[in-house]
Amino acid sequence: MAYETGVASSQEDFLTKLSTFAQANGWTQDELDVPNKELAIRRNNVFISFRWDAVATTGGIAIFQALGFTMGNTPGNHPNDSGSGLISGTPISSQRRLDRIGNGPFTAYHFFAGSVFLHVALEYAPGLYRHCSFGELVKNGTWTGGEYCAGHTWAGDPDSPANPSHCVLVDWRSQLSNLEGATVHVEGMPGEGGTSKWGVVIDSTTVGNDRAGIARVTCLGGLRDGFLFNALHFIRSNPGNGFVSMAPLQVYYRRLLSPEQWFKLGTIPGMRGINIHFINPAEAFTIGADTWRCFPYVRKQFLQLNTDESGNWGIAYRQA
Repeated sequence: MAYETGVASSQEDFLTKLSTFAQANGWTQDELDVPNKELAIRRNNVFISFRWDAVATTGGIAIFQALGFTMGNTPGNHPNDSGSGLISGTPISSQRRLDRIGNGPFTAYHFFAGSVFLHVALEYAPGLYRHCSFGELVKNGTWTGGEYCAGHTWAGDPDSPANPSHCVLVDWRSQLSNLEGATVHVEGMPGEGGTSKWGVVIDSTTVGNDRAGIARVTCLGGLRDGFLFNALHFIRSNPGNGFVSMAPLQVYYRRLLSPEQWFKLGTIPGMRGINIHFINPAEAFTIGADTWRCFPYVRKQFLQLNTDESGNWGIAYRQA
């Protein structure tokens, strides 16, 4: 495991530092094109690219996932692109992204790296967070794929963390455009079309197509709903007395809607859902040999002030 925290003066500075951290932990930088605001990194079969807009206040960073890289292609047009991530336009205000972060300066970033994954918690303003994650699932069974990519939009009622229009990492409650959700490379599952390569995590049967126009399949996750969330996430974890309840983030493939039939694809490594009532934002604690650092979804607050609030719902990243 590896961890880094610091400050970033702008979107460009933030992504440059993310790339430097990634390269120090086994990733390869395929491109950093500052004039065109593009970055591409990869490890194994995980190909991630970014496009930033440098727009103050409302600006965002678009995030793309593909299965290859071609120099000269723009983000979203690399081989076997998943279909999510806004190819053009400013500001970046739709599709998979870090939304409404502005162009800095950013209060703090937190980077976490493990076997084949990178998790990012960005404090873009004091007490306000956005998250993204990409890498390989810890797969359940033998199947082709497992590479995933997830962003973070807070687009519904800002005071309601359960609003279905938010999209928080691998989150099955999103009812936004199917281009907002996390994507998972998945091939050869029962009921999946022979040429299909991608699943999209969204609570909808309208899943859209990848960049080549091939239909995607439905995948679901469990950060704000599901059995493990409902069983564990409302318990207030308290490292002070040693009682810490955390829920793993699992991803499923939906084969049938009626009657419902699911296949567990795997789990996102190094990440858990947690109730942070007794934990401050960015606070770390140790359980056995593992150190975890916790963050709110967007803001640890529930005052109903028409600002981004997520109460005590939080995310824990394994730091060491």
